[in-house]
Amino acid sequence: MRPPIAPIGLDYLAGAARATGIETRLLDLGLAPDPRAAMEDFFRDHRPALVGLTLRNADDSFWPSCASFVENLRDHVRTVRGLTDAPIVLGGSGFSIFPRKIVEFTGADYGIRGDGEVALPDLYRCVERGESPERVAGLVTTRDMNPPAWDGDGALRVPTAREAVDNTTYFRLGGQIGIETK
Repeated sequence: MRPPIAPIGLDYLAGAARATGIETRLLDLGLAPDPRAAMEDFFRDHRPALVGLTLRNADDSFWPSCASFVENLRDHVRTVRGLTDAPIVLGGSGFSIFPRKIVEFTGADYGIRGDGEVALPDLYRCVERGESPERVAGLVTTRDMNPPAWDGDGALRVPTAREAVDNTTYFRLGGQIGIETK
């Protein structure tokens, strides 16, 4: 999409994961000229326990084109499957609109609907320990869908990792950063 929109959610997720002691690596496909080559390079050097893919928008919201990004997400899931045995979890605001259908369509292992700052570290710990993730807030599979984590009183304070995403490049390319208001 042009202008590019910086994926602010990744800064929050990286901050939450790091705050719980989880080592994170980020590959931002929004800035990659060749996403498949970028993924191949990334997985050549990294062996993650869990791979997360986010979907900010399900489509381009432009009537004349009606471009869907869900097919691209499915292609990315297939590429990742060919490069690592790690489970794949989906998330993001676009994903959360119809999460179970997207998990089914893409073939991902899991999804997290709603905010992932608590759920993603919880899912990671389950995967790492070989435990069932069935109680992870917001967890979506092809069979089940848990209620999302809800911080109704605003007590959850997650540090952001402002260096996780190359925000400077997004701004230089005319993009902007989103503001979470919900």
